[in-house]
Amino acid sequence: PEGSRESFLQKIHKNKNVVWAEPNYIIKVDSSPNDPSWSQQWGPKKIAADAAWDLVQGSQDVLVVIVDTGVYYIHPDLASNYLAGGRDWINNDDDPMDDNGHGTHCAGIIAATINNGQGIAGLAQVKIMAEKFLSSGGSGSSWDAAQAIIHAVDVGKTKSNRVILSNSWGSQSNSSTIKDAMVYAYQNGVLIVAAAGNSHSSTPFYPAAYPEVI
Repeated sequence: PEGSRESFLQKIHKNKNVVWAEPNYIIKVDSSPNDPSWSQQWGPKKIAADAAWDLVQGSQDVLVVIVDTGVYYIHPDLASNYLAGGRDWINNDDDPMDDNGHGTHCAGIIAATINNGQGIAGLAQVKIMAEKFLSSGGSGSSWDAAQAIIHAVDVGKTKSNRVILSNSWGSQSNSSTIKDAMVYAYQNGVLIVAAAGNSHSSTPFYPAAYPEVI
């Protein structure tokens, strides 16, 4: 028994016929991924993602909707985790292809395929979907943002009971339009995550500053 292990080892060490004695340690595979750019990924190493991957690498039952500039969904590191159903609110069509790169960058951090020998290792092997409301220049309107959020909730909930909204954008403008959309998402059981901003300022940054948002 574990409680008497040390006393047992001390006793058995005194036996002249014993050279050494130790527990029969359990050895496990190390989940450092084979993705070539893993060595450059500072963030996942900082939060010990590789240690977490020894236990679980994510669930395909979870859907993360990237509300952003779109996603380059045919990228070989993203294609297997991508679900169609999002919308492009800039060009008013059902093809949220990324023409900026920011949304694809975020999608990769979230869900790039791990251990496929290319690109980077995403934090979790979850499903992703894209809602594009930011243009090729990286800007968009509060109205389009709200439509993207509402659409993400309505479509996302038909695909999964566990939906997360990723919003890596924001401003210091407190928009009632976006606020109402975030409340709608929250009331529908969606987990909302947003960027805190890069300005090193105590000024509220929205939508991160809303109480419904992480």
